[in-house]
Amino acid sequence: MIITATKAVAAVLIAGALSPGTEAAYEKKAAMEETRVACMKEQGLTYLAEPVVKRQWQPGERERLAGDYEALRAYRAKYGFGVWSKHVFPDAASKENPNNKNMMAMSAKELKKWRAADEGCFAKAAKEHLGMTVTSFWDDYLTKLDTALEDSIAPLDKDPRLVGLGERFAKCLGAGPTKPSVLAELGRSKFLKERTELAKKNHKGDKPVMWGPMKPAEARPYLAKEIKAALKDLECGKTFYAAYSPAAWAAKERVYQEFAMTPML
Repeated sequence: MIITATKAVAAVLIAGALSPGTEAAYEKKAAMEETRVACMKEQGLTYLAEPVVKRQWQPGERERLAGDYEALRAYRAKYGFGVWSKHVFPDAASKENPNNKNMMAMSAKELKKWRAADEGCFAKAAKEHLGMTVTSFWDDYLTKLDTALEDSIAPLDKDPRLVGLGERFAKCLGAGPTKPSVLAELGRSKFLKERTELAKKNHKGDKPVMWGPMKPAEARPYLAKEIKAALKDLECGKTFYAAYSPAAWAAKERVYQEFAMTPML
C-alpha cells in the first residue's frame, strides 16, 4: 500500500539535502535560460534570464511538507494557505520575472511579437535540455506540467486509508464527497480564485494581467480571512495531512525534476 511508506518518506524529507534529481533540474533550468537569451538575441530581441536560485530550506519547511501539525499550524497562523501573504510579506514572495518591466513598457504590437518569439525560444530550450516537445510555455508546457502532477498523485485517491481520512476531513469542513488530492488543495484553490477575480476586476488596458506591487495594508484584510479558514482547515484535516502530505510531495517532486520547475511551497 502507498501509506506504508509515509513515515519513511517523511524522515527523508526532514533530514535530507537536495536530491541528485533536484540538483540536475537546477542545472537544466539554468541551461534553458541561457538558450532562451541566445535565441531571442538572434531575432534582435531582449530576454533577461530568470535567476536560478537553489532552494534554501526555511525552519519548519521540510516538516510542513511531511504533514507535521505544529509546523503546518505555525505557517498557517502567519501565512494562511500562502496566497495573500505574498502581498503582505513581499520579501517572502518569489521574485518578479525580470522581463515584466520591459513587457509592460511595450505597445500591444511589440508585446505580441516579443511573446511569439519567446514562446518559440522556450520550445527550443525545452527540446534541447528536457527532451520535451512543447509549442509554448503558457498553453502547452504548463498544461503538460499540471497533467503530470495530477497523474502523479492519482494513485493516492485510490488508497483506502486516505479515502477514509479524507471523508472525515470533508465532513468536518462541511464539504461534499471529495477526492483526497482535491481536498488537500480545496482551501488554497478558493483563495487563489478570489485573488484572480480581483486582478481581473482591477485590470485595465490591453497589457497582460499581472500582479504588480500591492500595498500590505490593502492585502491584510484578505489575509486575515484566509488565515482563519486555513486554521480551521488544518484542525479538521491534521490526521489527513500527516498521511497525505509526504506521499504527495514525493510524487510531485519527481515531476518537478522532470520539468526543471521550482515548486511553490
